[in-house]
Amino acid sequence: MNLKIEDSIIVKEGIKEPDSEEFEIGGWQGRVIEIDTDTDKDNILITIEWDSLTLEQLPSKFIQQSEIDGLDWKSMNLYESDIYKTVPRDKEENVKNVQDKLSDKYYWATFGEEGLRISNVLGNVKRHNEMKCLEKWDKHLDENLSFPIQAIVDESEDDWLIKSGDVLTIKSLSNIVDMYGIIAKVKLERKTYEYPLCDLEVTDEKSLDYQLINDYRIWFANK
Repeated sequence: MNLKIEDSIIVKEGIKEPDSEEFEIGGWQGRVIEIDTDTDKDNILITIEWDSLTLEQLPSKFIQQSEIDGLDWKSMNLYESDIYKTVPRDKEENVKNVQDKLSDKYYWATFGEEGLRISNVLGNVKRHNEMKCLEKWDKHLDENLSFPIQAIVDESEDDWLIKSGDVLTIKSLSNIVDMYGIIAKVKLERKTYEYPLCDLEVTDEKSLDYQLINDYRIWFANK
């Protein structure tokens, strides 16, 4: 076929992705980014970067599973016999834009079930827009938590009145602070304080409150 780098290709009908053969990939299109000349000359291995239209149509399950398995969903290695030449239908800048959008959307897939719940909370908010993400979390938690909630302090600064290991009650969510995220209004003995929610662990591990706050804590630690 005499393929060259940057040639546009289309996958032949009936071809399945090589890792699990779960997904039919006939009709997927992309550009050649690498040609393995060390392989059998009668069956050369080609690395293809998917174009923006194919990326937009990738099955969610395919991207999620690729993220969990540490595989690259942006490109794929196929034999030359699996593809044929076609004409480009987008520009490389379109590819980069869609890659970035999908990378943001599926970043949390590697965290399993917690990651999927985190993605559902954040929706289409860009991962690096931390304040917007915090606002999403604040709304989600305020609507779903069942106050009051008993929790234990997981971390504390040396000069704070509240110490690691203290058991307290979360009364409500107070506000958002850049450095510490969502601040909770808590009661320890007879006094009321404000404390970062990310440093509190719900004592009842079987409760929905535990799951909700733990999901937030995972997000906060990995944002």
